[in-house]
Amino acid sequence: MKVFFVRHGHSVLNGKGIHQAPDTKLSETGIKQAEAIAERFVGVDVDVILSSRYERAAHTARIISKRIDRPVVYTALLNEFKNPSEIEGKKNDSAYSMKVKKAYKEHSNDPGWHYSDEENTFDRIARGRKVVRYIEDRKEEHVLVCTHSGLIRMILAVGLFGDSLNPENFDKVVKFMRTENTGITECEIRPDGRWQLITFNDFVHLK
Repeated sequence: MKVFFVRHGHSVLNGKGIHQAPDTKLSETGIKQAEAIAERFVGVDVDVILSSRYERAAHTARIISKRIDRPVVYTALLNEFKNPSEIEGKKNDSAYSMKVKKAYKEHSNDPGWHYSDEENTFDRIARGRKVVRYIEDRKEEHVLVCTHSGLIRMILAVGLFGDSLNPENFDKVVKFMRTENTGITECEIRPDGRWQLITFNDFVHLK
């Protein structure tokens, strides 16, 4: 099976450095990026598009779907990881956001700790594993996944570390791997079940 991961297009809050809510929309730039990535997939084997339910990813998926005439399946499994509701709409570097992030980091190795209603790192690892199983159980041979930066990196971390994945390892992946809006990451699931990274964060269509 081939799996293409596509990060959603630029949103109206990406450039402002603001924590996003589920209904955050694509910016005009993001719509153009989505149209460009759709052109990249013309002539590429894609059987189905799997998408986050969050608007910025769902809109990106709809644009791709319209261009290549493939169905979209929406699932909350592919939503961006949940941050504490208290920081949605606040600047990433605001005093309050920094306070929350500091507390989050201090408790990163405690699976039972939550600031409020967020997914902690252990929750995120568990969801990453669920996404991997969900994709592996699909019957299609060529799958395009339209989702978010954090989840793409989590899926790669699951593939890289397997059962040994922990918060420390994932933190290293996050710091090392950066994804651009509409960047393409291609993986292959081999017959023996192993995941192999083919291409990471290809965004030549934006240049």
